[in-house]
Amino acid sequence: MNYFVLKTNAPDGGLIEMYPPKSPTEWRFDEGESLIREFPKGAAVQFSDNFPDNRKLYDFQTNTLSAFIISERTRKLLESLEITNAEYLPVDIKDHKGQVVGKDYSFLNLLGGEEAIDMEKSVYKMNSMEKEQVGRIKKLAINEKGIRPGMKMFRCSKQRRLVLIREDVLEEFKKAGLSGFKVYKAEGWNGLEL
Repeated sequence: MNYFVLKTNAPDGGLIEMYPPKSPTEWRFDEGESLIREFPKGAAVQFSDNFPDNRKLYDFQTNTLSAFIISERTRKLLESLEITNAEYLPVDIKDHKGQVVGKDYSFLNLLGGEEAIDMEKSVYKMNSMEKEQVGRIKKLAINEKGIRPGMKMFRCSKQRRLVLIREDVLEEFKKAGLSGFKVYKAEGWNGLEL
């Protein structure tokens, strides 16, 4: 089975730089823990004033948060693919003037993590602050035995910001015409986003 690194990629997309007010602390969005009870009701995020010409909406909305802000269409597709390790934190997207331009978006919060990084064959540096987390990948090797059967989209437990999808999920993304994302073949990935 082939796996792919999933990233957002829409250079002209309205850029989100902040979580909604009254959200859990930022680092908690990277932990793979449920946040649904703490996430504010009626939450909204807003396009960054630092990029006034970036106004487009995508299925994966551009952001600097290392998060996935997804459209309702994307959420419905993930639900139909039985991605069972996900929760969706509802959020509206506002333009630079504070007007809602994207309804029914969600932060995709993938729960848990898989031992998908082969720590013996990969080339990496550990995080200097979080000693059990990989800080920088230079060459990724996949440990398929560390991925539970049926896991189609998941965080890597040794680098929780790293999200992988199976090739069949990628095919469904393409078939549905989802926008605003880019993938890299996981095996051998050098950690760069080109």
